[in-house]
Amino acid sequence: MLREVSVDAAGPTTPIALVTMEIRHPATDSLNEASSRELKNLLADHLPIERQGQDVAWGMGPGGSPAPATERFVRYVNRDNTLAASIKSQAVVVETTAYSTFEALLDVVMRVVDARSQLSSIVGVERIGLRYVVEVRVPTGADGRIDWSNQIAEPLLGPHRNAPGGLTLTEWQGAAVYREPQPGKSMIVRYGPGLGQSVDPNYHLRRTLPAEPGPFFLLDIDSFWTPTASIPEYNFDAVRATFQNLYAPARAVFDEMLIGQPRDDLLRS
Repeated sequence: MLREVSVDAAGPTTPIALVTMEIRHPATDSLNEASSRELKNLLADHLPIERQGQDVAWGMGPGGSPAPATERFVRYVNRDNTLAASIKSQAVVVETTAYSTFEALLDVVMRVVDARSQLSSIVGVERIGLRYVVEVRVPTGADGRIDWSNQIAEPLLGPHRNAPGGLTLTEWQGAAVYREPQPGKSMIVRYGPGLGQSVDPNYHLRRTLPAEPGPFFLLDIDSFWTPTASIPEYNFDAVRATFQNLYAPARAVFDEMLIGQPRDDLLRS
């Protein structure tokens, strides 16, 4: 398991800023007033607060000019505002900024998906995704530089060691893409230093890591599955098993890319 983190966890050994688990599916019926009320009752133990959310995507409008397309949906949130489930026409998305364990979050996800499927049939599964956004922070050295090498594996440091004398490399971003043709697993890892926060300060969930203005090293791990041929029917046990299979490579990233005490704490069972 990745490290258990309390709601108000803080400090350099608790750098998980956001975890997202998602199921995308063919379009299904949007929630009406009655079904929204029923879903709220089914989720009341974990997510009693109902809120409205929206996504805005840009496409081509009349005459070929860019035009926004807005999808409005219902979002259910816990009382701490650290856990949310968004019910969209083609996806169920569960997010948390207070991650404890993979199994605990998976239980919530499957409860939400099962409740959704009871109200409107999910006819197929087009993507299953598990994403970790990690912020690793280290103190600045006496010379004003940051030595990431005590916590980040050498292959991720890129041109960090080649910074000219007197200068500090403050920004770069790498991306590694891994694929397994069968049964359709893939993973994208984005990495590199940043300043401030990896998650928008105005994000709809409350941040539980301290909002520090200084530098951090980002690991953005997106482990996902897509069908390689026909779209399979929704099956509760198959979806749960797929999430568990996606966790294994995400765990391997922590094993390979973080070194020293932070990794040991993150992987503590």
